[in-house]
Amino acid sequence: MRKKNYHEAIITLAALALAIASPVATAQDNPLSLADCYRLAEQNQPDLATAEAEVQVAEAHIRERRSPYFPHLSFGASHNQQTYNYAPTPGTAPSTFNLLSHGESWSNSPYYYTGLNFTQNIYDFGLTRGSVERGKAELAQAQQNRDRVRQQTLLNVRNGYFSVLAAQQLVQVRQTTVKDQSKHLEQIQSFFQVGRVPKIDMTRQEVQLANAQLDLVQAQSDLTVAQAALATAMGLPVKRTFTLVDVLGAAQVLDAVDGYLTEARTSRPDLLALREVVKATEGDIVIARSNFKPRLNFTSFADFQNLKFPLIWNVGFGESLLQPLLSGGYNRAYLNETEQVKSAADFNLKSATLQVDREVYTDYANTTVAQQQIDLATKADQEARENLAFAEGRYSAGVGNIIELTDAELLAASVGAQVVTARYNYQLAYGRLQVAAGKDPSD
Repeated sequence: MRKKNYHEAIITLAALALAIASPVATAQDNPLSLADCYRLAEQNQPDLATAEAEVQVAEAHIRERRSPYFPHLSFGASHNQQTYNYAPTPGTAPSTFNLLSHGESWSNSPYYYTGLNFTQNIYDFGLTRGSVERGKAELAQAQQNRDRVRQQTLLNVRNGYFSVLAAQQLVQVRQTTVKDQSKHLEQIQSFFQVGRVPKIDMTRQEVQLANAQLDLVQAQSDLTVAQAALATAMGLPVKRTFTLVDVLGAAQVLDAVDGYLTEARTSRPDLLALREVVKATEGDIVIARSNFKPRLNFTSFADFQNLKFPLIWNVGFGESLLQPLLSGGYNRAYLNETEQVKSAADFNLKSATLQVDREVYTDYANTTVAQQQIDLATKADQEARENLAFAEGRYSAGVGNIIELTDAELLAASVGAQVVTARYNYQLAYGRLQVAAGKDPSD
């Protein structure tokens, strides 16, 4: 009786823990496919919105950099009320001072001004052009960074999706194990009551059942965590849960590794962004070289001003040429700085390319191994089930012992979980390979 109560207590404890760990299901009309999860992430993930905003910032910057190409027109108006006491400056002739100076007085008069000023940069020998080239590179870099963020976001969704599927299947494996262990315990209890097996057999099986129930609780908790991770990856509340289309067992045919290496070098957004960094440094070199060359500008004005109404109008225009001669070595040092920055960007690109090659090669090898592990785990699972059935038959016939049966139970439970893990590892490895090669996970 005490053993029966112990067994019931274990079942009650497991059921209670399972209820606590189980997420509150969200009603859904249809299960979500992986494509549906991608769509939800694109609609709700704040990281994608941030990356898109950075692209908009870069577009605004390039418009700012192009502004010197266009005319600048400004309007001004002012009114001043002030005294007109004359104070000469050094070099003023005494006759002029005697003519203009009338002593100091609080007498004041107004002064009115209104006018238009027009300026146009005629040619600055590469200053604006280099700035625009940098702006174009920064815009392209922001676009590539956005694409990379999108790939990483969708990869996180993909990993979360298969994590949930794997966790669900592990729960099913653990449930099956608990069911089988319960059946074996009932069988052993019957054998014990008629004296066919010793008490140690029943005790050993009770321990096996308790361990299986604890494994089930842990699997259910892992499912809750996986659901939360998927919701977070899609930018949704962490407590959201989902019913998913089960494609954990799906597999794809791999191309040759050279194809993935070539595609990564030509289409990885992060590599393309680094190439834009190099282009940006080339624009900086153009700017640095322009500091040795003149600036040519055109200006004109039209204004009305006077001490009283009516105002007197004036117009004027002119050109200016400014040629830097000496800068204390600044211009030469700045040019050398930009050239060295470009050299560093070139080497950084080469280093990143090597890292990408290694990443693709590693992910390709992991995906290939994961495919083989699925086949081996599936075969082992079939053999473990046959071994369990054989052990059950031997124990029922009285020619097997409890150790043989429990070993077969443990092996069947372990190998069943290995099949799920192998499929999950394959999906993770394949997703990483796709992104490492610069492919969109949603393609």
